[in-house]
Amino acid sequence: MIWNTIPNEERLHLWKKLRDDIKELSLINQVDEIAKFCSKMPFGSRTLDYYSPEDWPTPWEILFHGSFCTSSISLLMFYTLTLLNTPPTVELYLVEDDDGIYLLPIINNQFVLNYELGTVNNYSEIQDEFKVLQKYNKEQIKNIT
Repeated sequence: MIWNTIPNEERLHLWKKLRDDIKELSLINQVDEIAKFCSKMPFGSRTLDYYSPEDWPTPWEILFHGSFCTSSISLLMFYTLTLLNTPPTVELYLVEDDDGIYLLPIINNQFVLNYELGTVNNYSEIQDEFKVLQKYNKEQIKNIT
């Protein structure tokens, strides 16, 4: 699938299908499926202001407009997890490493998405690879439910 060539509505449909397909899976399998789903999204230059979560796009806006950057994809992952029937504790960490500054979703202080494309990393194994600049919890990010 080529994300930037499919119609806007189709991107929204595929995301809805993912959420339906994973709702009965275990958390690790949900997280793994989200990582795989988002790994094929193209990403370019930054599309959001790290320090203004009140202005961040909703998941529907990200998908409809194809506003894909590393951080917006992390935000999409965050929203996907928070929309689960039994959502885990998920935060977005603003991190800095040799690749730059970007957002990462941290799930139950255990799993990390979007650090390595298509992979679920264990937070305790990679936490020394980047510097945490800020943490955003669910209350600080636009509520979409």
